[in-house]
Amino acid sequence: LFMVGAGAIGCELLKNYAMLGIGTGETTKDHQAAGRIILTDPDVIETSNLNRQFLFREKHLRKPKSSTAAAAAIQMNKELKNHVVARLDKVHEGTSHIFTDAFFESLSVVTNALDLSLIHIS
Repeated sequence: LFMVGAGAIGCELLKNYAMLGIGTGETTKDHQAAGRIILTDPDVIETSNLNRQFLFREKHLRKPKSSTAAAAAIQMNKELKNHVVARLDKVHEGTSHIFTDAFFESLSVVTNALDLSLIHIS
């Protein structure tokens, strides 16, 4: 499973995935994503996030959302340990060498957890 965004929507989805045990399965022989969650978000936690992004606390201020959310999910479901990959990369043309066609072809599920009201189109 690949999830883009660890804000308000991402926190809710990641909590649900953790409670359902999604991403805890065994990785297949050809390294398919059956047993992992890849989460990416380049943002850091700010004070304004704390009232709606419930995986984060004051002690998390200025820390990356992706790794902090991943750690919180692992606390909820210990079976996620070593099954969650937290990245800081945006998904756009500049990261096409990371998020390649082969990367997307290896996935079973892609989740968009971006808050579209915060995206500025120029």
